[in-house]
Amino acid sequence: MKIYFNKYLATAMLLFPVVASAGEWNMDAKGLVGGYYGVADVKTNNKYPNRLVFRGDANLTAEYKFDKDHRLGIYASTAVILKEDDKNRSEGEYRFYPYVADFSKYGEVYVGYTYNAAKMLHKGAKDITFLGIDDSNATYFLSNINWDNGYKKVSHTTPKSTTILNDGRAAKFVYILPVDENTKVGFSYTPDNANRRGMTSRFADYEKTEDGYTMALQKKWNIGGWKMYNSLGYGIFNRTDKELSLGIALEKGGFNIATGYKKAYVDGLDNPIATQKINDRLPALFDNYRESEAWNISMGYERDKFATNVAYLNTGADNTRHQDNLLVWSNVYSITDNVEFYAAAAYLNFHGGKDADDDRGIAGISGLGLRF
Repeated sequence: MKIYFNKYLATAMLLFPVVASAGEWNMDAKGLVGGYYGVADVKTNNKYPNRLVFRGDANLTAEYKFDKDHRLGIYASTAVILKEDDKNRSEGEYRFYPYVADFSKYGEVYVGYTYNAAKMLHKGAKDITFLGIDDSNATYFLSNINWDNGYKKVSHTTPKSTTILNDGRAAKFVYILPVDENTKVGFSYTPDNANRRGMTSRFADYEKTEDGYTMALQKKWNIGGWKMYNSLGYGIFNRTDKELSLGIALEKGGFNIATGYKKAYVDGLDNPIATQKINDRLPALFDNYRESEAWNISMGYERDKFATNVAYLNTGADNTRHQDNLLVWSNVYSITDNVEFYAAAAYLNFHGGKDADDDRGIAGISGLGLRF
């Protein structure tokens, strides 16, 4: 089914110029390019005592505007990542996720390599830098035995996010419907969610096609000068894996606080958790995140050219002692409209399958970013 779905996406992109044959076009590219240096102190296994990382992210747009309420376009999220001493990817890592999207009064429709509806509408803890707190890039500097997303090996013994992220950016269909000005509902379908950017290993050999569905709700409230957002997401993957996510965010002026929660469980016996090693790429319990819990919280403040944010993530598997505690404190100062200075600290404390796997460490990270 994945092959046919990709054919449909390619056909939609080829037909797009024909559909939008006249009118107002918009071509644009926006992003952030930066260099970041981190120094880490880890208790036992210090893979990255000091490391230089270059990262560039860009969002590309080619859209046609029918009127003020309707636009149709081809979009792409791209990234280039160069990490010093990265033996698996000495040539760097390149990402390119194209999709077609239509925005109108009837809602938002996405077809292609984008996130699912539950992630799009989720309102949990956030970060203000490229490090992030959900699906965090803090592991660029602090290695974690519970999160291994290497070139030839994918292993998640705990969840890396409070968002529903099993299908990553695998090709999918997403529909977001505005019920009213304060309420949105969403649905997404992924024919094959075995995608390295998600939680499911593309090397896993399940008995059935790893398809996935998500449903989501987001509600906005205005309470005493505060904006409050609530989100609810539910996902079904491969018929057996069920996930529930909740989120709350409060915003007022430059201050914000948010928290998120996710519960994952296996419902059925068709695809049990892999308790035995399958091969070198799929070790025992590589998919233990399928029965787990995660929660996070963040507080942030922004004023004029300065922004600061503290975020915490706690994740744990139900069947083993695997657990993670990640704390990220981020600061951004805008030197000019296009140049930003970053300073962050990250702390990671995790428990592995046995005592010898336990580790903790702290990292200090700084750098400059160019926004365009």
